[in-house]
Amino acid sequence: MTIELRKGKTKTLVESSIDAALLAIEIYNKPRTNFRSEGYITLMVIAWTKLFHAYYNHTIGGKYYYKKPNGHYERIDGEKKAWELATCIKKYAGIKEPVKKNIGFFIKLRNKIEHRHIEKREVDVLIFGECQAFLYNYENFLVEIFGTKFALNESLVYSLQLSHMRTSACPCRPNCLIF
Repeated sequence: MTIELRKGKTKTLVESSIDAALLAIEIYNKPRTNFRSEGYITLMVIAWTKLFHAYYNHTIGGKYYYKKPNGHYERIDGEKKAWELATCIKKYAGIKEPVKKNIGFFIKLRNKIEHRHIEKREVDVLIFGECQAFLYNYENFLVEIFGTKFALNESLVYSLQLSHMRTSACPCRPNCLIF
């Protein structure tokens, strides 16, 4: 199924989703960036959420908001509370189990980033493959739902990789380990 987009809220949501994903990639691939994984994860969760909101906006007429038992919308800061990513994937019947698990992994990490603490050295190197899968799954879903004209590959090049990890402190910042 491919949804044809011309204009309106659905297209704006898709474009915003893509912007969040591209910014996540930019942050992740930038050398000497602090908060690399954290920024990537947070922005990719936003990208996925906006992508699902675009899908639901188109298919169920924007009814992806929480309602109270009395039928009124739940509100946050005066605006309707939209489904978060975990609810979006529960409501979408066609998502494959490995993709669902990958998204779930990053929802938990995003919650840890926002509400607790992640030891930097624990994350960056250990989750590279999961980060790649998160992006791969995102682009596949984007293209499956909205078509190849929204594919990210036209905007990206492969990042250069180094073969050695630095194990001593960074000469420019004390107490910093660069991976």
